[in-house]
Amino acid sequence: MNIIEDLIGVNKEIIPKSVKLTLNNWPIIFTGFVYAVILSVLGRVAFMFSILAGIIITLVQGALFSNYLYLIENIVRYGKIDLQDFKQGFKVYLGKIYGILVVIWFVNYGASLFLRPILNIQLGFISLWSILMIAAFILLNCLPEVIYQKHYHVAESFTYAFEFMKENWLDWLVPNAVLFGVFAVLTGSGPNATAIFGRGIFSLSTQSIAGYITAQLLLSFIMVYRGLLFNVLSTTSRRKRMFMRNSYKM
Repeated sequence: MNIIEDLIGVNKEIIPKSVKLTLNNWPIIFTGFVYAVILSVLGRVAFMFSILAGIIITLVQGALFSNYLYLIENIVRYGKIDLQDFKQGFKVYLGKIYGILVVIWFVNYGASLFLRPILNIQLGFISLWSILMIAAFILLNCLPEVIYQKHYHVAESFTYAFEFMKENWLDWLVPNAVLFGVFAVLTGSGPNATAIFGRGIFSLSTQSIAGYITAQLLLSFIMVYRGLLFNVLSTTSRRKRMFMRNSYKM
C-alpha cells in the first residue's frame, strides 16, 4: 500500500508542475523543426565526406540530442529557456552523448559479429536479440536524465542508470508506460528520435502541422515530467518521501 500511495503522491506533485513548465516554455516545440532542417541538409551532403560520413552523422545527431537535453534541463532546473540556451546546448553534452553512442555501436557490432547464431534463436515469436534489446531499453530507460542531471563519465552513466532502475523500477516504469501509451495513441508512434526531430513538418498541410504541434507538446511534457520524476526519485527514498508527506499533514 505504501508503494501505491507514494506513486500517487509523487505524481500529484509532479504532473501539474510538468504541465505548467511545458506551457510556459512552449517555444521548445520549434526545436523539432530546426533539427529536421539540420538533418535534411546533412542527409544531402553526408555522401561528400565518404568514409567519415558515419562519424560526422553521429556527431551531428549527438549535438542535436545535447541541445534538446540541455533545453529540458533548463526547464526542469530553472523553469525557463531562451535563445542563448539553444545556442549553447549543441555542445554541452556532446562528448558524453557521443561516447554513449559509440559504446552502444560497439556492443551491437560485437554482438552481431560474434554472437549472431545465438542471438537469432527464436523463443516463440520473438528472437533472443529482440528480448535483449527490450531488456536494455528498460534497464537503461533513464539514461537521458542521467546525462544531464548526474555528472558521470560514460561508463559510470550506464552503471548509475542500471542501479537507478533497479531501485525505482515501479515508480519509473508505470507512469512512463502510461505516457508512452498516450503518446502512441494520439500520434501513431512512440516518443522517439523521429518525434524530436520533427517528423512530417515539411508536409505543410493542416493535418501535418497540427500533428507536429501535438507531438511536440506531448513530447516536451513527457521529457519535463521525466526530468522532474528522476530528480525526485534519485535524491530521495520512498521512506523519506512518505515522512515528508506525513509531516506536511500534521
